[in-house]
Amino acid sequence: MAFPTDIRLPAGSKYYTLITTNKKFNSNYDIVWSFEYKLPSINNIEAPLSSYQVGFATFLTNLAYPLCCLPGQYIGDQDPEYILSAHALYTEVPEVLKTEGDSSILLEGGILSGMLVKVAFDSTGLYALTGRDDRPGVNDKQTHRNAMVVRDYVHNLKGNAPLSTFSSTFTNLSTDTYRTLRFRYVNSGEKLHIDYREADTTTYTLLTTIDLGYRTARLTNLSSVYCGFAYSTPISAASTTLAASSFYLRNFNIEGYEGEDVTTETVVTPSLSVNPNTAYTTVASITA
Repeated sequence: MAFPTDIRLPAGSKYYTLITTNKKFNSNYDIVWSFEYKLPSINNIEAPLSSYQVGFATFLTNLAYPLCCLPGQYIGDQDPEYILSAHALYTEVPEVLKTEGDSSILLEGGILSGMLVKVAFDSTGLYALTGRDDRPGVNDKQTHRNAMVVRDYVHNLKGNAPLSTFSSTFTNLSTDTYRTLRFRYVNSGEKLHIDYREADTTTYTLLTTIDLGYRTARLTNLSSVYCGFAYSTPISAASTTLAASSFYLRNFNIEGYEGEDVTTETVVTPSLSVNPNTAYTTVASITA
């Protein structure tokens, strides 16, 4: 399948997407996952760190395998034209109904495309761009180098800022020793905490907390949630000189509840005590 026209990559580009299908988790409960990565600062002798392009992302999905994932600025997102074609509205001809902007009119059930939340670390910041089929985002002047970008289950931007906004030490993606990233998906999908720690410490530092603003109770297939990872280099270039030559990933660890049952508990609070109203008679004109 040919890439869409907004993806411009050389023949030697590198990209992959993986999903850990050995365990599936119930997202009605908290899910915590982490991994270690290393991206050496001397990574491409033909391009300085400030110019080569690399992006990686992690996500939660209720699909057991990646379907037609796009590289480049999409860093492994599923192709909406491919995934959502079965959910498009057709005329009797049949032709897919389009908006005036030539975007497909899609049923709401197809928009999810399996992704609950996705966090991308992008040296170019292009993952935040507006994309095809009314994919929400920003223009090129609103992107940031060495950015962290978060998208929710309908691809809305929930975060788009340079790493230097969150940390004075974790300001770019490069690291010559293994750095650990940890993600805590809590409160039925309402919040996502993102932590990190360097190789010389065992203590995590909170990078940021993202208010996702929704509860997964509205969605389906929540007892079969998998964790995934995607990588792409370069992001949007026609030359391999902008690609990172080495990237290392290890110790991908996921913790959460495995099972379909959801346990609920009704918490009864004691009644509040009430002070009775007592009538008083006001007496005036009394002298001592």
